[in-house]
Amino acid sequence: MPSSPFGAFSARRVRLLLAGMAAALVLGGCGSGGTTSATEPSAAPAPATSAGTFPVTVDHLYGSTEITAAPQRVVALGYSDADALLAVGVKPIGIVNWFTVPPENNKWSWEEAGFGSTVPEVVGVRDDYDLEKVAALKPDLVVAAYSGMTKDQYDALSKITKVVAQPAGVEPFTATWQQLTTQITKAVGQEAKGKELIAEVEKKIAAAKAAHPEWAGQTAVTAAYGGGQYFAFTKGDPKTDLLTQLGFTVPAELDALAAGGGTAMVSAERVDLLNVDKLVWVLSTDADEAEVKARPEYAALPVAKQNRALFLLTQERQKAIAAAFSYNSVLSLPYVVDQLVPELAGLPAKS
Repeated sequence: MPSSPFGAFSARRVRLLLAGMAAALVLGGCGSGGTTSATEPSAAPAPATSAGTFPVTVDHLYGSTEITAAPQRVVALGYSDADALLAVGVKPIGIVNWFTVPPENNKWSWEEAGFGSTVPEVVGVRDDYDLEKVAALKPDLVVAAYSGMTKDQYDALSKITKVVAQPAGVEPFTATWQQLTTQITKAVGQEAKGKELIAEVEKKIAAAKAAHPEWAGQTAVTAAYGGGQYFAFTKGDPKTDLLTQLGFTVPAELDALAAGGGTAMVSAERVDLLNVDKLVWVLSTDADEAEVKARPEYAALPVAKQNRALFLLTQERQKAIAAAFSYNSVLSLPYVVDQLVPELAGLPAKS
């Protein structure tokens, strides 16, 4: 495959790294991204729950796992798995670090109310788990839904405790937030509550879409840039999925270029593919933004000339917005809708 800023990785590994683009790449060289300004609304507290319904059997990529009683010590190994747990009142005691610079106390703004005073322990980096650290926490459940967990990792962890791996039938990091929420909340006996929360979030997104009927006829893309290479996130990526739920469409040519992988590498010669009605960039630093804007092939595009591009993660306040945009979870989506929709609405119309 073509060279990229992520090195010589397989397509699966590129998807893994790009899943955290809004945080794993863009927070490099920045300070903590978990602190928000006083003007930002805080996420709603995680709802109180009952003990749940058990036993449950959860199907996943590597089979099925039966859970007979409410887990008391849960480790979340997936990118956004902690959010579905927090949304139903379960505080994971262990997580993995998906970020170059993790948020303060390993909690994002929308997670703080759910975690409370609990500070989860980091037990690995992305899909590289430290089995000794996981075992030391003595978990009675490990969840790795939005992950690239391998069969060997699953087998090793299954010797320690109950494990729920990623959903079957989809590529890693392409399951919808609804699928992830349903799978994770079922594992902790709260599937009914999970479905209620899904309906609430879908209603909020639908309301935002209804408030902007003009978006129904517009195209939108989320893009990234690194090492001289452009990337466009396509169908199956959480950021793109949210844009389509808000009414936008993604150019079919980009989806074809991604070949179902959720991310398309866009050459400088085909940067015209980014010439859409609304373009959202997720970048590392102000210097990266300046570099993108200075590239002649990009600067020549109408989307650049007409200032129809939104640059995230170039300001302290925007770090949490872009991370929430990338998470696209049942807990982060209400936050990102409140934060990102006004930003999109403020972009000029195509002229």
